[in-house]
Amino acid sequence: MPRIRTAGVIATTSALALALSGCSVVTAFAPHVESEIWDTAKDMKAANTAIVGSPKFVPDDATLIRLDYDTQDGSAIMTYTSKALLVPNVCKTQVATLKPTIQDSWWPVDGIPPKSAGCPGGWSAFAIGQQVWAARAATK
Repeated sequence: MPRIRTAGVIATTSALALALSGCSVVTAFAPHVESEIWDTAKDMKAANTAIVGSPKFVPDDATLIRLDYDTQDGSAIMTYTSKALLVPNVCKTQVATLKPTIQDSWWPVDGIPPKSAGCPGGWSAFAIGQQVWAARAATK
């Protein structure tokens, strides 16, 4: 009986530690998926984002930028908050909304539009309110 209780305490403690650490849940299950979080667009642009094509569509007023990217195939998902939504005249086409292969708890489940803005680097982006979500298919 004590072993079952100990195992339960260990499992609960591990899950709580993961949740409180601020780490993405996806990285716990897919070790080749990396996660980044930036407070501002300035912070993101100062970081090395070349692995995800340095998203030029992210406006300067963007905050709380989250990014998950697969180091093996180049696919990625991103979200941020912005009043501007997208940099003007950067995403010039409309494409079918990409269903990402990477999933994380912050990716929306409902309300995803069938069409998105087609952005440079293979990104497709859509907004719900002042929140923008973007996805990129595998590039490798």
